[in-house]
Order: sequence, then structure tokens, then C-alpha cells
Amino acid sequence: MRSLKVLILEPNPFQLMALHQMLNAVGIYDVLTAPSLAAALSSLEYRGAVDIAICDPQLKGGDGLALMQHLAARQQARAVILLGTVAASLLNDLEPLLDEHGVRLLGRLQTPVSAVLMRGLLDSYLSAAAAPLGV
Repeated sequence: MRSLKVLILEPNPFQLMALHQMLNAVGIYDVLTAPSLAAALSSLEYRGAVDIAICDPQLKGGDGLALMQHLAARQQARAVILLGTVAASLLNDLEPLLDEHGVRLLGRLQTPVSAVLMRGLLDSYLSAAAAPLGV
């Protein structure tokens, strides 16, 4: 798989490890992991923008939504994958924000995450990135 830089914001250590290993299994090794918003922002500051960010926008304390807003406003991610069940009202607010800043919503994944579905979203990102402009 093409070299991608991925950021995962996930406070549950087991889920964070599972997502990291899932990405490694499909050939993505540049993975930034963060158990908190502060850690995610620190990683972005130190390592720069990512291709894809993965998080639950409804994390307790608002960390997930804050990360989405930060990524969009500062254009520090090209695409996002949302984890968990996302309320329709939140999705209705989030989609225009991402669109406005050119951040692609790749899709949503329920936890536990299916490796097959994750691979499908990653493949769709790579296909779009490889397509010539104007097609």
C-alpha cells in the first residue's frame, strides 16, 4: 500500500492498539497514535499534517469533535474516518465543516472495526488520490 500517514485518536488503549495493528497489517506503518486531544495536537505539531485521521467525533469531553474542527481549520488532514455511532445532528454539522475546508469524509466504521471495511475506505482514498484531476 502507498505510504500514508494516519493519525488515530482513541482513548481506549485496547482499541487504539487494535486499530494500529490493523493499519500495519495492510501496509501502513506511519501511524500516529494519541489517547487524548492534547497528544493528537502534539503529534500534529511535531510530525505535521496527516493523510487520514481516525476518531470518534463524540468522544467524552468533546475531544473528537475538537480534533475534527482543528484538522479542518488548519488543513492538517486530507480525509477522516469516523468511528462509532455518530448522531445525525452532529454529522449534519460536521459534513459542511469538512467540505468547506476540503477534508474528505471517507466513511464511518462501527467498533469493533472490521479490517475489511477499513481496507475498503483506505483503498477508496488511494484510488481518489491516484485519479487524474478533472475526471
